[in-house]
Amino acid sequence: MARPELPMLPDGTGLRFQHLEANGFEYIATVEDGRIVDPHGDRRSPSGAAREVDKIIRPDEWHDSWNGWDDWEWFAEDGWEPIRSLQDTY
Repeated sequence: MARPELPMLPDGTGLRFQHLEANGFEYIATVEDGRIVDPHGDRRSPSGAAREVDKIIRPDEWHDSWNGWDDWEWFAEDGWEPIRSLQDTY
């Protein structure tokens, strides 16, 4: 299920997940039809994409229940914005 914030973004909008504790790890994806499309072209829900990032960052300790949605950013005209900033438009 798509988060209500994703359909607000046009297709092709850049999404970023940064994990500064993991040597500045950056995971870039895009929005398509209200879903997250990862670099491999797989369409994921926000929580599913966050779990994939968690598997990359902590392969031996990742958590299937970890949401991580609030750690995503979207690319706005002025640069990267927290995904939570979209909730302010409701």
